[in-house]
Amino acid sequence: MLKKKKFQVKYILLLMTLICLVLIIFTWESRSKVSPVENSIACVVVPIQKGVNVFGDWVIDKVNFVKNINSLESMNKELQDEVDKLRYENKILQQDKIELDRLRDLYELDKKYPSYPKIGASVIGKDAGNWYNVFELDKGTDDGLKVNMVVIAGNGLVGHIFEVGKNYAKVKSIIDDSSKVSAKILRTSDTCVVQGEKQFSGSCKVDFIEGSASVIKGDEIVTSHLSEIYPPGILIGTIKDIKENPNKLNKSAIIEPVVDFKHLEEVLVINQVWKEK
Repeated sequence: MLKKKKFQVKYILLLMTLICLVLIIFTWESRSKVSPVENSIACVVVPIQKGVNVFGDWVIDKVNFVKNINSLESMNKELQDEVDKLRYENKILQQDKIELDRLRDLYELDKKYPSYPKIGASVIGKDAGNWYNVFELDKGTDDGLKVNMVVIAGNGLVGHIFEVGKNYAKVKSIIDDSSKVSAKILRTSDTCVVQGEKQFSGSCKVDFIEGSASVIKGDEIVTSHLSEIYPPGILIGTIKDIKENPNKLNKSAIIEPVVDFKHLEEVLVINQVWKEK
């Protein structure tokens, strides 16, 4: 039974093949005309083919779009990484420039007082608060530092060492309320005393200016020869306000220090004691 079915299928396929060949032969010379059957088939197939082509183009566009998005995302990540790298390098360069400017200032300060031997030191700690009233250096007796050695930075006087260990030294700045410095007005040579005060954060008070002294705003104050700790001629600051005392015997003033006591990182220590006891 199974063999009979296979035999019938075989002959049916052969018959259909022959019919197709006959149709091809008879229609070979007359392809200028299309049969109604072919027209009917074309009416169905052509729109479907167009639809398939449109859909295929749409799919290809979407695939290309996704590929482009992935490519752009990858490119964007690379560019972002490059921007982050450049930003980091820029910050490093800015920090290097700031450090270079500070070191250049110290170099200029060193040249400003050439007669005093000096050693550089870095600030490694400070008391609580915004201002560097009391702070610590990374040098000590192993580096030749002693108590009462003078510290300078920026354009002038910072303070003096009051405590020293093998590898550290503590500095009291001129803005500390317990600090007093014998000074003078550079323009007139009138003597005075510069001292720190809590109410003048970052500034200093100047007392005992002679009542008849011709002091004006902008006058420079320097250390005097009367000091037990500080050598003469080191710039302290400039007068920004003058107060006449009721007794008229003397005047007082407020000065703006030439050192930025909010931002101290490197200093110079005059590594000799001005007046050995």
